[in-house]
This record gives sequence, structure tokens and C-alpha cells, in this order.
Amino acid sequence: MTREDYTVHTLPNGLRVAHKRVSGTRLVHCGFIIHSGSRHDGDHPGLAHCLEHMVFKGTQKRKTLQVLNHLEVVGGEMNAFTTKDLTAIYASVQSSHFARAIDILCDITLNSNFPEKELQKEKRVIAEEILMYQDTPEENIYDEFQEMVFRGHPLAHNILGSVDSLGSIRQEDLFAFTRAHYNASNMVLVVIGNVGLNRTLDLAARYSSAVPAGKSRPASVKLPAYTPESLTKETDHVQSYSIFGGPAYAENDPRRWTLLLLNNLLGGPGLNSRLNLAIREKYGLTYHVESGYQAYEETGLFHCYVSCEPAQMQRSTELILKELKKLCEKELGPLQLSGYKNQLKGQMIMGDENRSGLMVHIGKGILRYGKAHSLQDVLNEIDAITSDKLLEVAREIFNPDKFSYLNYIPAP
Repeated sequence: MTREDYTVHTLPNGLRVAHKRVSGTRLVHCGFIIHSGSRHDGDHPGLAHCLEHMVFKGTQKRKTLQVLNHLEVVGGEMNAFTTKDLTAIYASVQSSHFARAIDILCDITLNSNFPEKELQKEKRVIAEEILMYQDTPEENIYDEFQEMVFRGHPLAHNILGSVDSLGSIRQEDLFAFTRAHYNASNMVLVVIGNVGLNRTLDLAARYSSAVPAGKSRPASVKLPAYTPESLTKETDHVQSYSIFGGPAYAENDPRRWTLLLLNNLLGGPGLNSRLNLAIREKYGLTYHVESGYQAYEETGLFHCYVSCEPAQMQRSTELILKELKKLCEKELGPLQLSGYKNQLKGQMIMGDENRSGLMVHIGKGILRYGKAHSLQDVLNEIDAITSDKLLEVAREIFNPDKFSYLNYIPAP
């Protein structure tokens, strides 16, 4: 994506519409990216996620089945997701059915009526989703780890909430949340596909008349002082699971690109990551080992994760820490650095072909900073990384004394 690849237009009602024309495709991807996620739940953990489910349950002019069938009958798809920071409500459909997609997206986002009967039913569905994740240790341990690292801050609580907090959500809470967050200044409509700009703006203006006037964006909550913690819990799982790490750079920190490169070569998705080679390929100790870096508005989170037989956990953890230490002690050579940069840039270029992901990227960038980073901007940032910068960031972030540790071990 280059700077000129998308344009942003503000409708008379204040809603921003980002448009990117893509020729050579029959599809269009469109969606609302809304600056409201689980960190904005307030006294009702799980509220933003519950609302994401409920927008499909009926509007002022459509019942649940009418919503669910609207795009499916023409082979389209409609979905939504919630993160700590954002909610996305989006659709993919043939360009010939673009008007149909904009109509339903605007209707469910701006006119949902959250029927009481559907709310009670959907809370049971979400409760099952919560229990499913609790039965998935690799998901559950990451959620609990974030609670440790961000304790005392809205980033700490689970996106889904708990069964108890879910039970307290009322219809009026959903309406109050939409009044607070679903307004023109807090959302962007992004359209990517083989549709023209004028048609996009005409349809968006026609169907988005219900969008409330702009309000100020939600205020950030100051992070409390971080104190490393260590916890080992007995579970009924067969394997042992371990996750450790700590706070990292926020998404507007220029050092995040260096940490992104470090994380990618350490334990990213490549089969040649250092953790995969040192622990899985060399010794066969695990099926799954990784590292991760997630950036938020005011902070970030770095972690390492491994699952294995209980007898292999200590050895696996020692090997991970050994790889971290190597990155803190020895600079990469020119050929190594160039190779790792090319790998990350290649992943970025392939990711740019994912139109749904690009839609979210554009919307998020506009909401946060008024524009999205272009692909070329990102590639330039990666090219500018030096070996001494990698060493400096590794020494700051990869400090085991500042890590929090969470372990799941099988009960005797």
C-alpha cells in the first residue's frame, strides 16, 4: 500500500469513509472500524464483545434471520470481532452486491435494537464461548498472563469477560455503550475493492444517516506501576504450559519496529525462528514454541510461550532464556541482519494482499493517527534498523529479571 492507494472523505454527517480502489477483482471488502474494545467495558467486563454479538440480532427494521440471510443469500459473508482497543463489523461480497452490503452494515451498526429475548439467548452462547476458551490452555494462559502484567488497568481483563460479568449485562448497558462510542468521530467506514469512489460515497451517505454526531474519543487510563509476578498453577491438562515476558513499547514508539524484527527472528511464524530451531528441531522437546509482541496505545506486551511434557519444561525454558541472552550479547552480522529483514519484509508484503486485514489496518490508522502507515513506510522503517539498535532493544526488553512468569502444570 502506498500513500496514494486510499483516500479519506468526510460525509456531511461527520462520518469518515476510507476508499481504496482495487481493479482485477470481483470482490469488495467493507466494514466499520470502531474505537471501542474491551478496555472500554467499564463496570461490565465483556460488554464490547457482547455488543459485537448482538448487532446481528435485529434492528429497527430487520429481525435476526433477515440480518443473517441478507448477504448469505448472494454468497457474501458478514462478521465481526472485538479486540482490547477496537471493534470491527465487516462484510465481503461481490462488487455487484456492494449496495446490499453497505445497507446491512449501516443498519446493524447504527440501528440495532438488542431484543431482550435475543440478549438472554446470546449470553448463553457467549458463556459457552468463555468455557471453550477456558478449556484451551494456550488461549487461557495468555489471557491470564495479560491480567498479571496489566493488573489494575482496563487492558488486564479478558475480552470475553467472565460468566459472572456477562450475566450482569443488561439491554440498557448495550444502548449506553453505543451512545458513548458508536459516533461519527469514533468510527471509520473502510471500503476496499472494485467499486468507484462516487458510488461508495453516495451509498455511504444514503445509509449512514443514523450515525450520531462526533464526540471526543475515549480517554486513556494511566498505567499503574508494573511489578513482576510469578505464579504456578495446577491444572487437569496432560501437558505443562509456560508463558513469560513483560511490558514493551507502545504502538507509536519508533523502537517498536526494532522489537518487531527481533521478535520475528526469535519466535515468529517462520519455521527458521531461533526458538523453533533450538527447541523443536534440535531437541524435539515441543510441538509449539513461540514469542510474540503486541503493541497498544500506551504500552505493549512481549512474551515467550512453550508447551511440552512436564519433564521437558525446565529444559525448554532454559533454552528459551539462552536464546534471549544471545540476542542481548552479540550483534547480528550484516548477512544475518539482511536476511532477517528480507524475511520480515516478505511477510509484510504478503500480508498486504489480505484485503480484510488491510481494511482493519487502514481504519485503525485513521482512528489513531489520522492516517495509516503505508507498506512502503513500514519497509523503510525495517531497512533503517541497525545491529546496534537491535542489541540496545534486546537488552532493554529481554531482561529475565523484569519478566512475569505463569506456569500451568498437571495436577498430581
